[in-house]
Amino acid sequence: MKKKIIPLLFFFLASYVGYAAPLDDAASASASASASASASAAPAPAAPAPVPTENTANDDSDIYLSSVENYLSFITDSVRMDYLYNLGDNSSGKFHKMKKIDWNSLLRKDMAFVYAIRINQSRFALCPGIGWSSLFYPFAGEKRGDETAYPTLKRKTKSHTDCEDLDNTSDKKYAYSAIKISFIDLLLRLRFNSVLDDPKAGFHTWLGVKFGFRRSASTIVEYKEFGDSAASCVEEGSFNLKPYAWAFQAGVGYGRFGLTGAFYCTSLFEEKQGPSGSDSLKPFSLGIYVDLL
Repeated sequence: MKKKIIPLLFFFLASYVGYAAPLDDAASASASASASASASAAPAPAAPAPVPTENTANDDSDIYLSSVENYLSFITDSVRMDYLYNLGDNSSGKFHKMKKIDWNSLLRKDMAFVYAIRINQSRFALCPGIGWSSLFYPFAGEKRGDETAYPTLKRKTKSHTDCEDLDNTSDKKYAYSAIKISFIDLLLRLRFNSVLDDPKAGFHTWLGVKFGFRRSASTIVEYKEFGDSAASCVEEGSFNLKPYAWAFQAGVGYGRFGLTGAFYCTSLFEEKQGPSGSDSLKPFSLGIYVDLL
């Protein structure tokens, strides 16, 4: 009996050991397979969230932009003197001399409204406008013995105006004579401002043209009669003056103040209808202006 039990025991042990190792291998293979399956089934780790950065190129909410706007000006030529220049050869005679400085006409009331339209938001502006102005020419007196003679305009015929001396008498002495011509003006200027957002500050300069329609013309004389204080006489008329005038203008200034000059391209009188030597006379002006707006 013992001889039969011992071989059966060895057989049982041999059979058990032979099948235990494959079982362990299968279990470990199964565990590895299930682990890899779980790993493949698990979601991939999320990528790190991008860190927000400031886009200074596009976000300009905090950047200051200058205010570039159109603007209105109300300009007065508070001080001005008018002169005449002669480009002719004086073959037809010489016009009477004018005073270089006349304190009576130095202060003016010439004014203009000008609206500046910015060109592409730049320092340049196109400035149309309208205004009124005057030309004022005081005659220089000429010594005639002990007296001073002053000329004035006299219209002789429909197509001719002449310059005649005013006659002094024992009771009436002339002391002043002048011509005043008033215009309504159309203006166009190109202006440059050194300060972009404040055109009424800093340096500025401009060039322009002026086209004026004559509104009225008059002669002004002052005299003393019977030794009394000075009296004046104003006579209005056309005096064969041109009904229009156009000129080039220029100005330069700082802030609201500036200097201006105007050079007229039209003669003062109609051709061959004015006094001797007047056909080639052209006006020019120098003055000081103030912007009141």
